[in-house]
Amino acid sequence: MSVLVTRTGVSAVDEPTDPHLGRIVELLRQSIPEECAGLTPYHAAGFTAFLAAAVAPPRGLRTVVLRCVRDSSGVCAVADWRVLGERLFLNGIAVAAGQRGRGWGGLLLDDGDDLARQLGCTELALDVSLGNPGARRLYERRGFTDEAYAEWTEARSDGAADPTVRLLDWPLFVAHHSAYGFGDLRILSGAGATSVRVVGTALRLPADAPGPGLAAALAEVVPHTRCYRIGTTAGNGTTGAFARFARMSRPVQQRG
Repeated sequence: MSVLVTRTGVSAVDEPTDPHLGRIVELLRQSIPEECAGLTPYHAAGFTAFLAAAVAPPRGLRTVVLRCVRDSSGVCAVADWRVLGERLFLNGIAVAAGQRGRGWGGLLLDDGDDLARQLGCTELALDVSLGNPGARRLYERRGFTDEAYAEWTEARSDGAADPTVRLLDWPLFVAHHSAYGFGDLRILSGAGATSVRVVGTALRLPADAPGPGLAAALAEVVPHTRCYRIGTTAGNGTTGAFARFARMSRPVQQRG
């Protein structure tokens, strides 16, 4: 099993029975903008169980890497990294309210460089809300620059159902959603194969899905109370979106 060197003050979450997993999920949920509450896997009822399963394999086989700053009271800060090919993606980072201003966020970002080098990644990347200028300044000071922008917009789910929709991996989706409270459902329609994410009763449609027909077709088997899309844009925001994010990245810093 590979051994990851731990930067001073940062520890790895390596055990499915880690007693702080619930606290970690609580912190990660707090990192999500209020307007996106209930729409990400962090908000899923079974996300703690998902993290326990994600850290169960040997380190060298994982794509989810959790790193924490802890003290005698528990978890002070957490970073949720995802290995995406040669890119190490910061899926979420959070610092407990009473621990802010102590440099924990910067420490976890520096630790990300260590991780990336050990995992063979050449880039770090993350998404940050355009409504969080403080976080953007932190990332800019660490060398991150904007590469793309995304808008979250409400989508209609009424109207006539698209008769061409077919479910490609329904049993797998049901098992995942039942266990963890979220899942990605692969579908086939006249527009081709694509994926729909379901978190609880929130449905995220593909950005290019035409009209409300897809959501209407899924309503019988995937009841939902909210429907939205995430689309990329060339600029940093237009009207009509309820949330906007910037994708930021930078090369991994090599040690001198």
